[in-house]
Amino acid sequence: MSEAGVRRRGVGAGWRWLIWLAYVGAWTGALLAPVPEGDWGTVGSGEEVIDLKYLFGKAVHVSAYAVLAGLTGWLHVPYRRRWLLLFFVMAHGTVTELLQLHGTSHRTGCLEDVALDQLGVALGLLATWKWWSGP
Repeated sequence: MSEAGVRRRGVGAGWRWLIWLAYVGAWTGALLAPVPEGDWGTVGSGEEVIDLKYLFGKAVHVSAYAVLAGLTGWLHVPYRRRWLLLFFVMAHGTVTELLQLHGTSHRTGCLEDVALDQLGVALGLLATWKWWSGP
């Protein structure tokens, strides 16, 4: 067969699922692991002081769920099942916060993080809408 007749399809479905499962597992583990103690410093002065560790942690929540939403769209599952995976991603944020609140002694779950997780999911959906809306 000629080289023109061979079509490259990119990453296969099995690899996409493996990458997705590894990401979900790693992110779940990171959310339930102890947070290292330490002061990262602050920015600002007077009443307008921002804790850098707090700011970094919240940015990680948003970006990690945006990536997870994008990876979920990248799976290219059939349209009817795609929304079940989206529900899983959204529920993951809530469940891990509940586990932090009730299941660990070294983490504190909070509603603010759940909202940031959902914001990340929405941003991931917007960024990868072509994968979500396609056949």
